[in-house]
Amino acid sequence: MLWPLPSQYNLGSTVASFHPGRITVESNAVPELADRIEQSVGRMRDLLIGRGEDIPMDNLSNLTINVEISSEVSVPSVGMDESYSLNVSKTEDVVVNIKAETYFGARHAIETLFQLMEWDSYTSAFVVLDNVQIQDEPFYPHRGLSLDTARNFIPVSKIKEVIDSLSYSKMNVFHWHITDTQSFPLALDSQPDFVKFGSFGPSSVYTKEDVADLVSYASDRGVVIIPELDAPAHVGAGWEAVDDAMTVCRNAEPWQVWCVQPPCGQLNPASDGMYDVLQMIHKDFLEMFHPSTLHMGGDEVHFGCWNSSDSVGEWLESNGKGRNEEDFMYIWSHFQNESLRRVEQASTELGIPKPQNIMLWSSHLTLPPYIHYLDPDTYTVQIWADSTDCNEPTIKTVAEAGLKMVFTNVDGTYLDCGFGGWASSGNNWCSPYKGWQLMYENDPHKIIERHNVANEEEAKKNILGGEVAMWTEQTDGMTLMAKVEPRAAAYGERLWRGGSAGEWREAETRMVRHRERLIERGLGAEALTQRWCEQNAGKCVLPNWGEETPSCGEEVTTPEVTTQEPDNSAGIIVVPFYLKVISFVVISFML
Repeated sequence: MLWPLPSQYNLGSTVASFHPGRITVESNAVPELADRIEQSVGRMRDLLIGRGEDIPMDNLSNLTINVEISSEVSVPSVGMDESYSLNVSKTEDVVVNIKAETYFGARHAIETLFQLMEWDSYTSAFVVLDNVQIQDEPFYPHRGLSLDTARNFIPVSKIKEVIDSLSYSKMNVFHWHITDTQSFPLALDSQPDFVKFGSFGPSSVYTKEDVADLVSYASDRGVVIIPELDAPAHVGAGWEAVDDAMTVCRNAEPWQVWCVQPPCGQLNPASDGMYDVLQMIHKDFLEMFHPSTLHMGGDEVHFGCWNSSDSVGEWLESNGKGRNEEDFMYIWSHFQNESLRRVEQASTELGIPKPQNIMLWSSHLTLPPYIHYLDPDTYTVQIWADSTDCNEPTIKTVAEAGLKMVFTNVDGTYLDCGFGGWASSGNNWCSPYKGWQLMYENDPHKIIERHNVANEEEAKKNILGGEVAMWTEQTDGMTLMAKVEPRAAAYGERLWRGGSAGEWREAETRMVRHRERLIERGLGAEALTQRWCEQNAGKCVLPNWGEETPSCGEEVTTPEVTTQEPDNSAGIIVVPFYLKVISFVVISFML
């Protein structure tokens, strides 16, 4: 019942009993990594013991874990080697052999090993599956979750739960959307007044110590933290601490005229002083996170907001531009180029390598007339466009421009959809709810194929992976985990296995079991089915009726239903089986 399912595996049919107190670890790793391996095993052992009873050690086997790693790499990054091999055998004792290039691959192997262990309540013993051979590695290097902590503050303890949950599904990216117009909760050495103006209160602040703790916590669990400083839109809170001329439309009303949600605010790209402050903020980010990947936001710029600014208009005029869309795109490009230059300058001042990868959300910059502003050697585009909308050109445009891609398409990965409206009645903007089945089948390769890109094979190679997204307009620490899991885990297996993951029905039994595993490990993951269905695996899921999203350009046709001609002499009407199933389901819901 492994999650994610390994790429190659042979699982035996017998189990061996052992005592968790007799688990020992031997490793060839350097002392720092050897300690981390011991700690990783210790964490998993504690979770396992919590599921069983206190049993005597008499007549129970030892379990020895031998770990061999080849590299001394100690900091995770997107693209690191995460492969591993795992073998379990038993003679007198249980022997586990793990081989990996890096600590992070070995940590994945340890996760897999402990998923092979259970508390057997019938025999009152801990057991592990015997005669196991596994060779495993991820299909995509970027497998993560994006969490917004600006609209509602998420405590550090809850962020750690999220990181734990990611590690249990071998997901390796925590993308932290830290700031937005609503709040600026990160304490900065260079701008200490930002949190005074920008946080929701003294208890809603992340300190340097919090960041260091989270970066270390995530690293031990094989997770990279990618910090995001969203700009030039989604800016406002905290910027009260500096010159008002550095922002435009901040707190403008009525907000519907100036932004997509309240409160409004954007950076003023014509303000030279703003770039100096921005550089200091980036310097603080770089010093705290030392990120190999930096997310610079970049979505939902409101041109009407910039158009209301005299200084923006004067800058455009001085550069021979007017106030049309292409002119605002020109100043946006200027902003992005100058911001990136300031990031590189801040890296130089700190004496650390500049981020290897710069991420941006898909936006107006990724539409056909403006995609040339983005250098494919520099940028990765996180695509949040609707992949089912064939009239939306973003996916095809980004793919054919040769840019690297991370898929967070709204139709298949948004965790906040399908709830009641918060700015209006009815449901929220991205309804309906995206179930785990949809996320499991959100295959980036199939999305590329569906959009008929001209450079299909090259585009597929440029896909780094994907993320689920948890925007928190209607979510806080109390409701977070039930919305994140186990749907994040569903996309996690797709990203680990790629196309070989298949159809969701093939994974349903394991998905239900993995949800139970998350609960056993103390995470409040949402229930997926009733208890009877869990105990009677495979008996509740309806058959596949063969529905697929057509490729862009294909016509959608309704297949003819052919049935044998009925013998009407008895007055009998023949109803196709699938209509009987539909009728049964509808009537059941009505009752």
